[in-house]
Amino acid sequence: MLLSDYLDIGESLEKIGVFDPMLDKDNAFFINIQRLKETTTPEFKDSYEKINDFFRIIIKLLNRAEKKNEEDTFFRAAYDKFKFSEVNGIGLGFSEKAPGSGFGPKIARMVLETAFDIVKSGIEDPEFFQLLPLFQDNVGPDRLSDMIATLILPDIQAYTERVNQQLGITKDNYPNKPFNAGLLCNPIKGYEILLLPVEILHKLPVAKSWEEIDSVIVENNTIRAMMNSEVAEQWAQWAATERKYYLREKIFKNSEKCKDILEAYRKATLEAYNPEEQIDYFLAKLWQRIEKSGISWSSRHKNTEISSKVATIEILNIFKNWVENNRGWEVIENAGTQKREKILQRIIHLSGQAYIKANNLSLSCEPDEGRGPVDFKISRGQDITVAEIKLSSNDQYMHGYEVQVEEYAKAEQTDNMVYVLVDVGNPRRMEKFINCYNRDIDERKIVPEVILIDSKSKKSASIT
Repeated sequence: MLLSDYLDIGESLEKIGVFDPMLDKDNAFFINIQRLKETTTPEFKDSYEKINDFFRIIIKLLNRAEKKNEEDTFFRAAYDKFKFSEVNGIGLGFSEKAPGSGFGPKIARMVLETAFDIVKSGIEDPEFFQLLPLFQDNVGPDRLSDMIATLILPDIQAYTERVNQQLGITKDNYPNKPFNAGLLCNPIKGYEILLLPVEILHKLPVAKSWEEIDSVIVENNTIRAMMNSEVAEQWAQWAATERKYYLREKIFKNSEKCKDILEAYRKATLEAYNPEEQIDYFLAKLWQRIEKSGISWSSRHKNTEISSKVATIEILNIFKNWVENNRGWEVIENAGTQKREKILQRIIHLSGQAYIKANNLSLSCEPDEGRGPVDFKISRGQDITVAEIKLSSNDQYMHGYEVQVEEYAKAEQTDNMVYVLVDVGNPRRMEKFINCYNRDIDERKIVPEVILIDSKSKKSASIT
């Protein structure tokens, strides 16, 4: 459920640059401090310096500390200030239901012990705290985002209050919705909904590989230049904790190298991110637009029990009509080559839900019952149909038709097979497939039902 759907306000949030969050799950984005540095949103103009000012205080305390334990008065004072819980109202991160952990006492202590060593080596630049996911165990961009959100919470609240007033999101206008202290509450999770501008958000990477860790800095040549050839060769075999240990002990605790990194980091910029590049959020927004378009996805057989194969073909033909006649091809064209098939599968799965419910059927997406995951299985008891979907750009387009769909059918113990080939502009491949299919029909081979979908870009009818 998107906030805009919950309030039935269409694209009002998007039009003024406000992130439209999903309410029933966390949104896989985080507040990126580099984007915060570039913001034009009035409530966040001073946020970057507020964050740095906080860490300057921490650095001063650590500078005066003599020991990195809580028996030292100044270390204890730094530890008492270094507490960040998850700001649940913004709904960012990975957790589905339970609140995130933010920075617990153990992680806070580990971070400050590392920071103590870095500060004592001569580093007083507060920006090194922004790079925690690079070198600190159990600290990723999600926890960094929690830390940032805690420090700028008054700015987030001020922004939310202004947007709510601008769009009329008040108790008077929504008397049947839950509010607390003047703020709309999430009907599923209970806490107040806090809003954020899209311009300060970025994707939420998980630091599992060197490339993903590098993405925190954006420009990683500085660090790479500091790694000797032996380490560079071993790096790919190291676990994330070993990599962080190396960066922490050999680079960030070396004042000269650390200063070089911070200088490169300060110069780095990060382009604005479109949240719809993230597949789940893209699908949520896409489905919202499809529902509002007036296209009917419902079954024509509500009073008649139909077979799984008839249902499969009809669902796929509804999808075919959307692609070819309702500009669905634009969605596929703009989806990016890496995730187009996944998006197609998910759209079909979503679009088939109303149909399936109306006809007492079951629809599974990639159920994986045997030799790998079939794209779709529609069933009612032992009446089962499997469907495989491929883009013409996929090198396995013939293998899907000649081998995969039949193997999936055998695994499900059914003869009902449907193969979908989506033409995204590969004429030779389409010709090869059609010739092969026609030859198989002429030779009376057992073949799947074939549905061809034309997803090539089309000129407007008004253009001559």
